[in-house]
Amino acid sequence: MENEKDNKRGVSRKMTLGDKIKCALWVTVVLLFCLWMSSGWPLLIVPFVVDLYWTHYIPWTWWRGLENRFLREIMSWIDAIVFAVVAVWILQAFFFQNFQIPTTSLEKTMLAGDYLLVSKFNYGPRIPMTPLSLPLFQHTIAIGNTNLGKSYIAKPQLPYHRMPGLSQIKRNDIVVFNYPLGDSIMTKSPEDDYYQVRDYLMKGRGMSREEFERMVGPVFERPVDRRENYVKRCIGLPGEKIQIIDRQVYIDGTAIDNPEYMQHRYFVYTTGSTIPVAYWRSLGIYTQGNGSTVNPDVYELLDRVYADGSRSYELTEAVRAFGIEPDSVTGKYNHLYSVIMTEEKAAKVAQKKDVAWVQLPAPELEGYAGIFPSSPLFRWKANNFGPLWIPKAGQSIELNPETEALYGRCIRTYEGNKLQQTADGQYLLNGEAATSYTFKMDYYWMMGDNRDNSADSRYWGFVPEDHIVGTPLFIWISIDQETGSFRWDRLFKSVKGI
Repeated sequence: MENEKDNKRGVSRKMTLGDKIKCALWVTVVLLFCLWMSSGWPLLIVPFVVDLYWTHYIPWTWWRGLENRFLREIMSWIDAIVFAVVAVWILQAFFFQNFQIPTTSLEKTMLAGDYLLVSKFNYGPRIPMTPLSLPLFQHTIAIGNTNLGKSYIAKPQLPYHRMPGLSQIKRNDIVVFNYPLGDSIMTKSPEDDYYQVRDYLMKGRGMSREEFERMVGPVFERPVDRRENYVKRCIGLPGEKIQIIDRQVYIDGTAIDNPEYMQHRYFVYTTGSTIPVAYWRSLGIYTQGNGSTVNPDVYELLDRVYADGSRSYELTEAVRAFGIEPDSVTGKYNHLYSVIMTEEKAAKVAQKKDVAWVQLPAPELEGYAGIFPSSPLFRWKANNFGPLWIPKAGQSIELNPETEALYGRCIRTYEGNKLQQTADGQYLLNGEAATSYTFKMDYYWMMGDNRDNSADSRYWGFVPEDHIVGTPLFIWISIDQETGSFRWDRLFKSVKGI
């Protein structure tokens, strides 16, 4: 009789008090989740919850009745794995995600080798735009050095929608986001930036489209939420005007506070002696690269004389900019180092007895190449940039060659419009004549604290709101990329306020 009662299915089956409580609890969770999402899609789960605790039409644990013990064990493992994958997918999609700092762009605030727990609910999680994806893999199933292919199925694609969060992005927040230029991937070199390679080969070296495509292989697109994750500090907010004058950032004409551990590139010239590696390491300055992402913070500009009598280009430029004279006896220059460090460390190095001077790079050592918007209409540099208005949802711009150069990618790529200029200089927006454009999304300006060693908005422009992933909560582990040792002092260090 007891077995018949347990096996009974349908609405006539009696629920225990425990089943009623569990069923009511999970249905409430689903309803609250619907309110949070502002969507009724999660209601599709309710019939399955009711069946699990009440009607039992679906044989959820059919495998427990298998006579073969080995098969029962296998199925129990599969059941546990499926549950774990679904749970991790939900947690990663709506709440938390692990993220590793891969480069030194935020040094010395965030260090390469820091592993962060990123909160998605602070700014509100995005509804997964690519729902058919494996958790833990951003875009590629990579195990060791083996690439097993994409970790997602590109279709269906859901429209961008962000659920309510705890706060809005504020200035100086450290933000994780999808790399805006990561939409186009080259098959033969997926780790390289498609737009930089294209401009270098086609504009710089005059390569034709056909030659370029043969070299890089087929180019495929990645959905927004499957693009590479980046982490930077938010410097400019929607609707603000940003300008950089002699390395100082101004927002709407007012200088903003710089990050406490902001770094710049300095030149260090000695009185004749070399500076040992141990000294740089004592200051926490990287002295050697480790892999493809962490480059040394210090290197010497060697005085090489070639067969034709010319000297190394970088040293020659520095000598010209700083007015350095060679030694009157040897005819050679003293040791000149390029060092990325904080202002405090630069002052300390300047006090070293065998150091003649420590200086920031002269303005003439800066180039225009690669600086946003990569247009001859704007000759900006990384440390002398703008002024530039940051787009805000609902606000409009006039359409002209200058605004097209600055905001054309926002209009075409990020907001999905077709923008064309006719032979007589008029603009067509989605096939219709237009003289202005109104933005649909907010945009942000991101920069690294390691100002002279950071690929940030100065190089690739704005970050659209639909690319925002979240903000780090704390560092759960930190491994020195140069020595491989644990940084115990950074364990569980909060990211807030740094």
